[in-house]
This record gives sequence, structure tokens and C-alpha cells, in this order.
Amino acid sequence: MNKELTELFNRYFDGTATEADRRKLMELVMESDDVLLESVMRQQWEALQGATVQAPSGDHVLAAILNKPARMRPVRQRWYWAAAAAVLLLVSIGGYFQLKHQKEITDVAKIEKVTPGYERATLTLDDGSVVQLDSAGNRTLQQGGASIQQQGGQLVYAATSDKDAATYNTLRTPRGGQFKVTLPDGTTVWLNAASSIRYPTTFLGQERRVEVSGEAYFEVAKNEKMPFKVSVNGKAEVKVLGTHFNVDAYPEEGIIKTTLLEGAVSMSTPANPSVLLKPGQQAAAGQAGIKVVNDANIDQVMAWRYGLFNFDRSNLPSVMNELSRWYDVDVRYEGQIPSRTFRGKINRDLSLAQVLEVLQDVNIKFRMEGKTIVVYN
Repeated sequence: MNKELTELFNRYFDGTATEADRRKLMELVMESDDVLLESVMRQQWEALQGATVQAPSGDHVLAAILNKPARMRPVRQRWYWAAAAAVLLLVSIGGYFQLKHQKEITDVAKIEKVTPGYERATLTLDDGSVVQLDSAGNRTLQQGGASIQQQGGQLVYAATSDKDAATYNTLRTPRGGQFKVTLPDGTTVWLNAASSIRYPTTFLGQERRVEVSGEAYFEVAKNEKMPFKVSVNGKAEVKVLGTHFNVDAYPEEGIIKTTLLEGAVSMSTPANPSVLLKPGQQAAAGQAGIKVVNDANIDQVMAWRYGLFNFDRSNLPSVMNELSRWYDVDVRYEGQIPSRTFRGKINRDLSLAQVLEVLQDVNIKFRMEGKTIVVYN
């Protein structure tokens, strides 16, 4: 299959691919594993150095990714080539790599420039006062006996000797925002866009309990005498002693997902008994109960933490929901929602116009009305 895949890529690059070639290439791409894709992409990329080829309209997106160092942990040393293959897939899944000179094009240049999200949030103190936070802040706040240090895009709570009563704070990120907080026990929490966490300024009693909505990644400080519990949207609970895990509970997705990276957690809902997870597993709680996925896509789950969108096997509504949260835009569909399955990774620091151009290249039709993306047939 490697030879056939290489030949089909060659035809794409030299402009001789037929419609049958394009369909066959897409079939092979969807069946191929990452190692094969990397090999073929490496051969093609090296062969094209110095050659003259017709570049796709999404070429600057490819260049933007290849010219930036990967910000993900080195889980896969071959990220460079995986990114190239991923963008190639995004711009070719609709059946085109070299686009026709004449085609219906939405005028992306007219889109109001929408920048990607960044470190910003609001901190609501126990007395109801609200503090605006951003990546430039550097200050110390006092909440009762607790000292709170803002250091750029994160808050750090100092342990307090005041054990008489706990006050509660709520950290919220808007659409287009993210933030990090280190709780008084040393637990670190990263909030994705449109998310929140409510927590005490000191942990008292026999447990450490916080409340979360949206998406958050936890690295919990170990304390066997005081288990850590996360109440998710008031609909599920995650119990841990000390571990690394991600909670994805956006209401529009209709499901609560807990993915374990390290240690052990249990997840339960009022209607379902607790399910114990091992590293690499994911529990998904919905109307049908709790389903456990044994081999969760950790790269996809953690992509947001390392500055990426990972659309592996994502449908169009899921993709648009992510864009809506990160770029602070609304999405509206006219007519039937296009049936598409996406694969690939894109940096989250690209402009909305660049990302929409990639979607346009896979035959997704849209227009901008103010800050609303209208998807139509």
C-alpha cells in the first residue's frame, strides 16, 4: 500500500490525479496508520524541495505549522511530519489538493479579523467582588487569611494557617480565554475556554472538593488522608487521591468525559455506580449510562493543553463548537448540517480566517455575519 499511496500523492502534486485517483487516495489515507503517513509525507516533502508545484490555498497554514516548534510534550518525536500529514489531510479530504483555478470561494478577506484565545479570566471572590485577570497581570490579592499571587496567566494560592472557616472563590474563563490556578493544597488546574472552577481558599475537613464546568485538566497533589473530589456540572463526581486527569463537560456536547493520564480515579453519576479508571481509559457519562473506553485518544484529549486543535475523527458540529469557544464566535447552520469526518491537527494560535480557509478547502461553505459563522449547503 505504501507504493500505491506514494504514487497517488505524486499524481496530486503534479496535477495529473483523476477523480478516481482522489477517491482512492482518500480511502487509503483513512485506512493508513500514522507511521505510513509519516513515511509517505517525508518522501514527498523531500522530493518537492526545489520543485515547482501549484500550492493549495491552505499552503500558508501548512507553512505556519511547519515553521513553528511543537509545543506539545514529546509524546511523539515525529510531530513535525505528523503535522504536515494532518494539514494535507484537512486540505484534501474533500477531494482536492490542487484546487481548481475557478471555484466558488467565500471571500475570507472580508471576514472581520478574529484573533485566537489567550490567557484571561475573571476571579469572583467570596464577597462577590470580581477581579479581571489577563496574561499581563502581576499582583497579590488577599482573601481572608489566604494570599493569592497572580503571575501572568496563572493564580497561585498560598497555604493559610487560618483553619476556622473557608471562603470560596470562582475562576471563570470566557469564550476565547484560558487560565491556570494552583490551589492551596498544591493541586494545579488548567481551565479551557468557557469553563469555571469553584474552590475553597483552604481545604478543611476530610476531603478536598471543587466544582467544575466546561473543560479542565487536573494534576492533583497527593494526600491519602484527604481525597480530592470534583463535582462536574452537578451531574457527576470524580474521586481521586493524587493523579493527572482531564474533565470535558461542555453542556452543548451532551456528555461528560473523564480521561485518566496517571494514577487512578473513579467516576459516578446519581443514576450510575462509580467506575474505576486506569491510565489511558476514559469514562463517558450520558443518558445511556457510563461507557468506558479502554484506549482513549490521549493526544486528542490533551491537544488543547499544548496549543493545538486535534480533530481526529471529529464531525463538523464538534469542530465548530471548538472554534466557537476558542474564537468567541457563534455558529449557525442553514439547511442540513454537512456530513464530514475530519482528521488532523492545527495550531490554536492561527487566526480564525486561516482556520476557516482550511474548512473552505474541504468544501464547507460558510459566510460571516458579524461574529457569527453561518454554515450552509
